[in-house]
Amino acid sequence: MASNTERIGIHQCGLIAERNSWMFREQPVNDIGIDAHMEFVVDGKPRQHLALQIKSGASWFREKKDNCIIFRNINERQYNYWTMNSLPCIIVLFNPDDGMCIWQELTPKTIGKTKEGEGKGYYVKVPINQVFLDEQSNNLLLSYTNLPQHIQNYNFLLSQKKFMEIIQNGGEVKLHSTEWVNKSSGRGEIKLIVNEGNGIIEYAYPYWFPYTSYIDVFPQLFPWADFSVDEEFFEESDCELWKQYHCYYDREVNSWLVVGDTFEEFRQKLNPMRFIDHAGEVAEYMLVLSLNELGQSFLNLEQFISENRPYAKARPESKEK
Repeated sequence: MASNTERIGIHQCGLIAERNSWMFREQPVNDIGIDAHMEFVVDGKPRQHLALQIKSGASWFREKKDNCIIFRNINERQYNYWTMNSLPCIIVLFNPDDGMCIWQELTPKTIGKTKEGEGKGYYVKVPINQVFLDEQSNNLLLSYTNLPQHIQNYNFLLSQKKFMEIIQNGGEVKLHSTEWVNKSSGRGEIKLIVNEGNGIIEYAYPYWFPYTSYIDVFPQLFPWADFSVDEEFFEESDCELWKQYHCYYDREVNSWLVVGDTFEEFRQKLNPMRFIDHAGEVAEYMLVLSLNELGQSFLNLEQFISENRPYAKARPESKEK
């Protein structure tokens, strides 16, 4: 039978989960290492489902290193169960003395082997600042998955399939972004402005990208796209630059005289992923997205796998000679 301290920990985790719109279900029978399940549902559709191992009591917080609590006493059976589970698994530590409640993923990357990899036991470092469930942790848990990397990448492209199809069908997708260029936090705003021909819809990407220029972020966030500037949006800014480098203002005739490239020649030489500089503080982008080779190939693959294939169940059989 679970102790009062353990019961308090489970009830506290359930209370925190429910306050953050997660459905919490305790697992009363626990033979291996799952005390509860936690599910997040949006508009009647499940978005995330997690399995929790919950440990409650001040004794679990005694060993600290590198701003982490070291959770030990993990055996090989538990390690295999957590890392091979169809659901993402996490460990939650609750200290009833001060209310600290922290968590960590249970994966081959986070679980280490004792004695520098030579021991029989396992341990996991639980970051003290990884609170269960603040806003940052909530977003991390919603993106946590046990799926293989190639499936994660496929799902990532699948989430943007509709934008690729809109472009393929003659619609327009623009990327508008403002980046705080002097902040290492990566703070800014990114959104897609989508026009299928019957109205404009905006899709926000509420993420920050610390220590990374947005010029490098865009190809990673939209790997299926090529980028070019919205020439109408940049016309005034480009014209000012052109006058600065290729024109001379003649006061006698009260007009700008071209002494270098024409405006069209100048624009052709500019970076297709440039931005408007607002006082050296904010970089503003307005880019037009088009399908690159990856995007077109993905749509071709999607069409192929969505159709009925008469020999889809056929498999090769090896014959030893």
